[in-house]
Amino acid sequence: MIQRAKGLARRGVGAYVRTLRDANPNARRYLVAVVLQNVAAGLLGTVFALYVVGAGMTTAVVGDVEGALALAAAVVCLLLPPLVEVVGYRWMLVIAGLAFGASRLGQTLGGAPSAIVALGLAYGVGDGIMRSVGVAFLSENGPNGQGRTMLFTVDFVLRIMAGFLGALLGGLMPTALSLVMPEHDALRWTITLAGVLLLASSMPVLGVTQAPRARQNPWRVYVSAVSGFRSWGRLARLVVPEAMISLGAGLVIPFVPLFLKVHLGASVAQIGLIQGASSLFMAAATLSTPLLARRFGLVGTIVITELASLPFLLVIPLAGALPAVAVSMWARGALMNMSWPVYNQLAVEGVPSRDKPLVVGWMSVAWSLAWLGGSAIGGRLAAGSYTTGYFITAALYGLGAIMSWMLLRKIRLSEEPSAVGLAAEVAEPRA
Repeated sequence: MIQRAKGLARRGVGAYVRTLRDANPNARRYLVAVVLQNVAAGLLGTVFALYVVGAGMTTAVVGDVEGALALAAAVVCLLLPPLVEVVGYRWMLVIAGLAFGASRLGQTLGGAPSAIVALGLAYGVGDGIMRSVGVAFLSENGPNGQGRTMLFTVDFVLRIMAGFLGALLGGLMPTALSLVMPEHDALRWTITLAGVLLLASSMPVLGVTQAPRARQNPWRVYVSAVSGFRSWGRLARLVVPEAMISLGAGLVIPFVPLFLKVHLGASVAQIGLIQGASSLFMAAATLSTPLLARRFGLVGTIVITELASLPFLLVIPLAGALPAVAVSMWARGALMNMSWPVYNQLAVEGVPSRDKPLVVGWMSVAWSLAWLGGSAIGGRLAAGSYTTGYFITAALYGLGAIMSWMLLRKIRLSEEPSAVGLAAEVAEPRA
């Protein structure tokens, strides 16, 4: 049995290694940028809320920074996807890295809460770009069928592993620096490192190759893309559960470090270890996603894993011991997030190529607006209680899973384009 398990593990790892090796150069450059961005995100996820509150600001400011980020991302996701035809992917990805880095480096300079919140808007520009074009770019530069599922899963696992390294570093770096400087300065330097990594993420995507773009009027392109969009039904079915999950996540996720430190007395190093290990468990669980998708289908995988996470989510506010909370966070995070590669595939599979950026971008509009509401409310809830939000989030996650089953189970994942759809796709060539 053990030998068989080892053999399966070797074959599984080999399949992912081959997927990464065989990916085209554009996909590999994108994945390098994603790794740098997610190392930085892991750093920020551990220390940013602590930095803001340590500067004498309230938890509401933490929520408002997340809200500003989400608002800018929503605007970008609403306006940007049709303009891929004009600008191309390369410069969008470069601008995203620059916006990410400039925002976080600016926040290390201090200033009034309004300045910290305003700089969140710049970060949201980068976030909106990545949400708008990331999945569509990987879909365009990946193989078909099961190979695409593998590539999406590799993308997700790399993000999680990079987040693990970033979270671990986010716990260790300020702990070490605190030996020679005040803790708040140590947190500031940790955020500075994150900003530098984000700026660096713009470098690999400078090498992305793409066919020359014809000179076009952006407004006409936008109107043409929206008027020619055929996937309204798919979009509507995806948006409802997406918004419920995002609203619930916004209530608690930005405040996890504060919950661990203030409610449970965790150190910064412990917070980084818990956050990082959570990412590691997510990555390990996600490796099984293609197997689950083959057994239960795409929608079944989403619903089963999301519902299975709820008991662990409810343990978090009820348990009084840090080890029990840590284990529950790891299990919840792994189960809740392992289906995201499947959700990404579900979003674009069978959708005309021209519609993919719009589907992904407008899904992100819904996610960002719901996150805006959740983080703004969550910041105010956290001022009085770090536990209340978890119960509301559990209810929203449960509703999101139920709505996923009701709305997504009848989606056709492969379809032959109709004559009208095919004509719309070739009316304005992508290359």
